[in-house]
Amino acid sequence: MSPFLIVILTLLVAYKLYKFAYDQPPNTPPGITRIPIGGSYWMLLWGNYKFPYLTINYYTKKLKSKILSCYMGDFFTIIVNDYKSIKEVLSREEFDGRVTTAQFIKDRAFGKELGMFFIDGQKWQEQRRFALRHMRDFGFGRRQNKLESEIMDEMILFLDILKNEPIYDGEKEILKGNLALFPDILYASAGNNIWNVMFGHRFDRSEHDIPRLLCRSSLLFQRANDPTGGAILQLPILKYFGNMFGYANHIKGSTTFSNIIKKYLEYQKTTISENEDRGFIDRYLKKLNGDDELNNFTEEQLIILLTDIMIPACSAQPSMITHVIKYLMHHPRVMEKIQNEIDNVVGTGRLATWEDRKNLLYLEATIRETMRIETLAPLGVTHKCLKKITLGGYEIPVNTPIYINLAAMHHDPDLWGDPEIFRPERFLKEDGQLAKDVTLPFGFGHRVCAGETYSRYNLFGTLVLLLQNFNFFFVEGEPSSLEDKLPGLIVSPKELWIRLESR
Repeated sequence: MSPFLIVILTLLVAYKLYKFAYDQPPNTPPGITRIPIGGSYWMLLWGNYKFPYLTINYYTKKLKSKILSCYMGDFFTIIVNDYKSIKEVLSREEFDGRVTTAQFIKDRAFGKELGMFFIDGQKWQEQRRFALRHMRDFGFGRRQNKLESEIMDEMILFLDILKNEPIYDGEKEILKGNLALFPDILYASAGNNIWNVMFGHRFDRSEHDIPRLLCRSSLLFQRANDPTGGAILQLPILKYFGNMFGYANHIKGSTTFSNIIKKYLEYQKTTISENEDRGFIDRYLKKLNGDDELNNFTEEQLIILLTDIMIPACSAQPSMITHVIKYLMHHPRVMEKIQNEIDNVVGTGRLATWEDRKNLLYLEATIRETMRIETLAPLGVTHKCLKKITLGGYEIPVNTPIYINLAAMHHDPDLWGDPEIFRPERFLKEDGQLAKDVTLPFGFGHRVCAGETYSRYNLFGTLVLLLQNFNFFFVEGEPSSLEDKLPGLIVSPKELWIRLESR
């Protein structure tokens, strides 16, 4: 081959690679470079292999834009990073879609598009409407006296376990003298409370291994997945490499969870009563039994719907409580101030009720600050643009996936001033009352987390109980750094033993 032809071919290949790397639809946001096989995902990994979403901050500065574009595999994708754009995406129904074609998501749902998190269209609207309407009666979205009383009973049992010797083998694994394994020590109560909302009963102390398994399975699932979709979304063939890219744990965590639901669903069906609704499941089963034309209401749909609702409750609450406790141990002044507030408002002769929340303002500010600085779901769940639309002056093509970079928004210096500093006072006004909260840890709009009210009250209740009764200390050799975290759909703390001393 002549030197001239070699030069021509070299230039042609260089042109094709350049065009591939930088080409994108017209009038779309500035883009992150892509490379063959995987697109821009590898650029994010190059910046931070463990937490690739953090690399996005580098590109917002480099490209001088809070709205970016990139290619996740073959998917042209938009990333929004500022409060205004994120609020607009979450508020407009044009962005309510989901990426429903990913096979690894269907693999956990009987090979179908089921549940509530990863579906859209009429099926999602019907399931969401039914779930929100009926779960409200069992403590989701509004306070419910019966649920509050039952959660208080669970808290009394939790306190008894912490203050006395463990009885059962499962307890002995996570409680040794005055040492407790976090977040595992929180699993029994967290799993039991959400199970009660759905099934209308709780497991007794001798059965606590079941709610613990629910929570452990939910965290296994969460940690197996990358908030960007991960390598398997870019290259589906990678799921055949076992657990190298998290697929085995993705399936194991979800199916273990759904199999427990299936087992107890059979009992629920045989004991259902027309005159009583024990929990949300009874309402759904009556819907199945009473309608001839159900379309999107099936038993398989119920199983995955429950899995979608319960997995976040079983993983997010113990993780966030552990984050809060770690931050308080690193900031003893804040812990002391909260405990003084609890002593003044609640005292020591009784447990706090949810009614006390309005008077424990510094504790509430600390919870908000921890949810801001430790954004559990940094990119939320991926949205999809349902029609061609304009966002921030840019054109967004139809069916474009959209990442909501909540972590970037919660650390935006233009919004917070000193976002890397743990400072609960930022959520309080000069008179000590709560200031406006512009964080979005539960999302916003139609896709807001259905369990936000339930979760906030449970976070409050558990933290009051712990801080009212104990002081907390790190144990030598345990992962005490605030950077000791594990990646996944949620960013969870590493397990660690914490020393509890009664106050």
